[in-house]
Amino acid sequence: MGKGSWETTTGLIEEGRMKVEEAWFGPNEDSDRDTDKIYLNLRGEVTFEGETIDDEHVERYSVGKNWEVVEDGAEVENATGKNRFNENTGLGRFINALVACGDDVATYLQKKGEAYEASTFEGLDMDMERQLVSEFESDDGETVRWFLLLPVAVKVKAKKGSKAKKGGSGKASRGKGKDKKSSLRSDIIDFAKEFDEDEHDEFVDQVLNEDDFPNAVKIEDDDELHAEVLDPDSELWSEAH
Repeated sequence: MGKGSWETTTGLIEEGRMKVEEAWFGPNEDSDRDTDKIYLNLRGEVTFEGETIDDEHVERYSVGKNWEVVEDGAEVENATGKNRFNENTGLGRFINALVACGDDVATYLQKKGEAYEASTFEGLDMDMERQLVSEFESDDGETVRWFLLLPVAVKVKAKKGSKAKKGGSGKASRGKGKDKKSSLRSDIIDFAKEFDEDEHDEFVDQVLNEDDFPNAVKIEDDDELHAEVLDPDSELWSEAH
């Protein structure tokens, strides 16, 4: 039977690309049930094949027992003093799915922050699929299945710094008669090309960070170049896009 009116749907997002704009720890504010249950709440746009499915989608992952919200949702802390989430919780499964996307993703996440800090999850750009994570038989004999929307791929921006390190610093050190400022500017443009046109803020954060761009100090030493890097309307940003 082909897809049509005789097939049902869960009404939930089955797959898509999610860009996290806001993350916080707290209860499910849209439900009157389990008001004491704490989740990592992720809000952002979800698209599928270039079309927006939901521009204000919220996905939630339960953190488990003994965790409490601090700093108005910016963090959670555990009463037992531990800092790791149980792998059988929603958040534990989400974290494991993120790390399974590759070593570069794991490194990227560690640089962003701790798993118990909500800000670590902000800015994540993920391809997501709803997956069966648990199946068991209830007391009344019914089969219960638990599905979660989990990442299968993550766009890693921190990786761009290592790319610039290989190509960028090499060009600057060899010189070959090129003007050093022109060479550095060229490296910055190449680095900027790795970002989308609307990601200027992310570009600035990384190009001025020595861990991501090895010549970051040289940019700040050059007032004119530094100002051009900070300006989203500059010729430098235009050349990259």
